Amino acid sequence: MILGVQIINFDIFDNDQAGILIDESISPAREGGQRANPMRKLNALIGRNNTGKTSFMGCLAYMKDCVTDGVTAASISCGRPGFSNMTPDKSKPSKFKVFFKLSDRETGKSDYIQYELSILANRFGTPVVSYEKAVRSTREEDGTYKMTTLLEVTDGEGFVLCPERDDGKTEEISLDDDHRTALSLFGKLRRYTHLCDLFHEISGWFFCSFSSEEQSSYFTEGGAPGGHKHLNSTGSNVGNVLEFIKQSDEEEYNRIVSEIQSKIPTMKKKKNLPKALSESPDKLFLYLLLLRDGSPRSTIFIETPDKDLYHDMVDVLADEMREYSIRNHYCQIVFSTHNPYIIETMSPKEIWVFSRTFESDSGDVTISCAGADPLVNEMFSQGVGMGAIWYGGYLDPDQKEE
Repeated sequence: MILGVQIINFDIFDNDQAGILIDESISPAREGGQRANPMRKLNALIGRNNTGKTSFMGCLAYMKDCVTDGVTAASISCGRPGFSNMTPDKSKPSKFKVFFKLSDRETGKSDYIQYELSILANRFGTPVVSYEKAVRSTREEDGTYKMTTLLEVTDGEGFVLCPERDDGKTEEISLDDDHRTALSLFGKLRRYTHLCDLFHEISGWFFCSFSSEEQSSYFTEGGAPGGHKHLNSTGSNVGNVLEFIKQSDEEEYNRIVSEIQSKIPTMKKKKNLPKALSESPDKLFLYLLLLRDGSPRSTIFIETPDKDLYHDMVDVLADEMREYSIRNHYCQIVFSTHNPYIIETMSPKEIWVFSRTFESDSGDVTISCAGADPLVNEMFSQGVGMGAIWYGGYLDPDQKEE
């Protein structure tokens, strides 16, 4: 799961951060005894239109594609306009820093790793990987923290930590392809355990588009036959996924379908599954099926999951997302919303407020945690729900200033 993200010189972000990075995780509390707030297992991104919520998730989607597919392919896939059109200052690199809490496959304990990726346009305007680094943080018996660099590469030259040795010895590496990340190589070699965990975490990010307008007639016309293990981003292969589950374990299939149908108000009395999945009640079906994936995604990103859902369905979805975050210890959900109902039972530390001055095309975004506001915390401690606090204007910076 993600504890913190920093984005520098990319899209509308000049140097903006949500959550904590590795240095802040070991630093003492700030003045007044407060520590920086990490991102949680369930995170809501709120704010007015065009304040950066969608762009924030889009930046992480781009970073994932850079790691898995290479920076050149990532810059033009999914309708992206090319790297030079996405970085505000072409003379400087675009930087991404993401701090993770992972499960150590050897010990089963929590493992903390930060990954840094810098991308720069060459003289032809083509993106290349200019810098890459992975650092692991471990706590020693005396309470101090030890930082271990697992990987560091600058312009294709660098080193990787030898996994079989305990003396911190590294081996030099030289990459021939400056469009590919070193993590995409060493993250697939089993001997580099921590880098494999890191690559698996990033490649496991799922960007959900069930509520988008991009869904096609595939829903009603059907698609290629055969079972699929996971839902795709639009949910258009739901029939294939249900077929896979049924063929794998019919008893589990019946349990999952019955459980989902019992939770959706409009489907409780229906005996059969819906034939067309473009109607809003059936979008909830897609979400509930996603949250029951036998191999859960590391992080699920959803833009406005409450879109087109009736209020009682929003309540069901909110409860199910919470259950998912509890049931899957190292997994999380990040979603954007304009609906105060879906955040009513969340805590201030799970809500991230995006604001923007619109004084420039980029670089004027502010990301703050609602849990950093003493007034919000006090109201919440007195039993006021976050939805009511938001509806009252206490989470909107422009209203608080008036």
